[in-house]
Amino acid sequence: MKTPGSGFKLISTVLNLFFPQNCIYCSRERNGGGEYLCCDCFSDIGFIQDPMCFVCGVPADISYDLPGVEFSCGVCRQSPYQFDRARSLGHYDTVLRQLIHHFKYRKQLGVLSDIDGLLEKYFSGCGDDYMGFTVSPVPLHFNKMRERGFDQAFLLARQVADVLHAPLESALLRRVTATSAQATKTKFERAQNIKGAFEVNRPDAVEGKKVLLVDDVFTTGETANEAAKILKKAGAQKVYVFTLGRVVVGKGQDSL
Repeated sequence: MKTPGSGFKLISTVLNLFFPQNCIYCSRERNGGGEYLCCDCFSDIGFIQDPMCFVCGVPADISYDLPGVEFSCGVCRQSPYQFDRARSLGHYDTVLRQLIHHFKYRKQLGVLSDIDGLLEKYFSGCGDDYMGFTVSPVPLHFNKMRERGFDQAFLLARQVADVLHAPLESALLRRVTATSAQATKTKFERAQNIKGAFEVNRPDAVEGKKVLLVDDVFTTGETANEAAKILKKAGAQKVYVFTLGRVVVGKGQDSL
């Protein structure tokens, strides 16, 4: 299967022969790395690794004494999420934040070529964790997709499905409410804002399935939690969540 990332990479390679582009983060000449990042900046994107909360994937705080492999953070113990597990590729800051913004807000879809390389590297270390999962994006409302011109979650989900050699279902859920932006809201306000925003679009494709929900950024997890709740009610066996970026409290605002 030819991915959109491979197509963009070919186009970018040809264009760069005639119109060289500097690194979008440090503005220096790219000397390898990716199509949009130089080698140094590309290498600066560190993956989130253990120790982390087994459920929500937040990196372990130093207040935890030698956390075990499947320890749960305080948030997950006090207010359990509906999804079974959430993981993010890296911290939503510096280089990764710039890469996501270039893709999402500047509408530079060629960034998918760099993202594809990151996904390949990340999932190569996950073993069989996602065996048997169907990949699906957290859906945008029609109004938001019309405003933006594309669905970033769908494009990311397609890349993830290709890397994992997993089936892609683009319409398991539909967003029936045009919610207001989550960025400035508290965790409680986010939960109230997103409540009732999703409906199952294809119940026959959900029942008994293991679903991997994909989006760009995880902040409080309320959007993913609401989506997972609806999928579980429709009979999903498991719901995992994957995002490119993970917001650490006080270091980001965009939300999933």
